Amino acid sequence: MIKKIISTALIFISINAFAIVVTDEYLSTIEENWLSLEPENAYDFIPEDLSYETYSSPEFQAKLEEAGTMLKDSLEGTDIILAGFMVPIEYDGSDISKFLLVPESGQCIHVPPPPLNQTLLIDMSINPTKFRDLYMPIIVYGKISVGSKSFDIADSGYTLIDATVETLHFSDEEYSYVTEDPHD
Repeated sequence: MIKKIISTALIFISINAFAIVVTDEYLSTIEENWLSLEPENAYDFIPEDLSYETYSSPEFQAKLEEAGTMLKDSLEGTDIILAGFMVPIEYDGSDISKFLLVPESGQCIHVPPPPLNQTLLIDMSINPTKFRDLYMPIIVYGKISVGSKSFDIADSGYTLIDATVETLHFSDEEYSYVTEDPHD
């Protein structure tokens, strides 16, 4: 599901207002960055031929929930780029000082939150960013800090520090994107 959303959302991206083609390699990297937040083997218990009966069993659901809480300590201090969606946590007017980055739009608000290892706190307290619509894709660059934090709407497993946020806009022409500085 993440691959479908990211592929749809990031066919083209613009840097410094020049549209460029985003390669399959770049899309794959961003998708793998989300997957890299999950520890290896965390979901190895899921069978290739997963049936509804297995999926809906309490034992399987318990294993799934437990796997979602596993964090990857080796990521501490590494730089990462992720595309996702903003869920505001702390704000003053349209200035957002903290938000959750989630892989799919509407998570935490309209549907259950993603697993702990797929939810990141973006702390922009020093340099707040402008609010983006919950359905507007963004790209966030930053350094990861591993450790869970709890909020009313969801918990996060990681925090991005020294973060930069870019907004992506669809253009009607050839699915290109233009980044926008929300401070303008």
